[in-house]
Amino acid sequence: MKKIILLLLIFSVLSGIPGKGQIDPHFTQYYASPLMLNPSLTGMVDGDYRATVNYKNQWASITTPITSKGLSFDMPLGTKGFGIGTTIMNQTAGDGGYYYNNVYVSLSYQVHLSEYKILAAGFEAGFINRGIDPTKLQFGNQFNPLVGYDPTLPANEFFKNTSAFVADGSIGVTYFDANPDATVNPFIGAALYHPTQPTDKFLAANNSSIPIRYSVHGGLRLKISDVADLTPHVVYMQQGTAYEVMGGIYVNYQLDTYKDFIAGIAYRYNDAVAPHIGLHINGFIVGVSYDINASSLKDASMYKGGLEFSVSYISRKKIKDAKFICPRL
Repeated sequence: MKKIILLLLIFSVLSGIPGKGQIDPHFTQYYASPLMLNPSLTGMVDGDYRATVNYKNQWASITTPITSKGLSFDMPLGTKGFGIGTTIMNQTAGDGGYYYNNVYVSLSYQVHLSEYKILAAGFEAGFINRGIDPTKLQFGNQFNPLVGYDPTLPANEFFKNTSAFVADGSIGVTYFDANPDATVNPFIGAALYHPTQPTDKFLAANNSSIPIRYSVHGGLRLKISDVADLTPHVVYMQQGTAYEVMGGIYVNYQLDTYKDFIAGIAYRYNDAVAPHIGLHINGFIVGVSYDINASSLKDASMYKGGLEFSVSYISRKKIKDAKFICPRL
């Protein structure tokens, strides 16, 4: 049963058949992986630089886990409005030997419409590397009615390519109000990934294209007291016939000058409920979330989805008088 579910998960991802999933890996804590959400968020940080690590382990209850790992670094370039960054992403599905890697370099530019109202645009360029190990897959032709799966039987399956590299990129824009004294700070952004629809030779008899991924995200930072902020947020993504709608809310409670407690919950439409907590201490933001599966797989998964961690560090050589309001946290 576990093998069948894994194969369905992998091949729905590879072939782009209709479903709630996507070709591109992504995180539940999308707000804690800004460069993977929108390249215009590059360098949009209250500090000298930002380093972020993301990790997700999902579907461990029904198969060998699918793991996603992300690493990013970005920084503003002085006071000229430019930001620069880099992102590395890896996803693996153990039983099938499937892996997905991408590496991007991003550049952004911010325009101040007023002192705190900012419009940013950005792009990134890099490559995608995907692959699979057919020897780790099991096929119907290898089923023996007497003993079950028999690896000595021929699979009779042909793969033209088991790995491929392709050049890729993305573009995006974001608007936000960074006024630290405002009661309401809105933010909204949109991005296009794979805008050139690069040719994908992976597991295809003919050259197909990676479909464009559209992303729209936004929210409001609401100041509810001198020590507490409330942030409702939403994201919509679509890639080919697959789509995702996710919304949530979290509270940021200031414990003291350099310590904050973060807690909230998010819902991914027809898929999962994800509570999360976090702690902000002296430039570090540590977050933990868990996807409680609520999709049609819930009977097999027993409502278990994925555990996710994020760690961000923002370096500040000089403490500013007014705290910059970031559009994601």
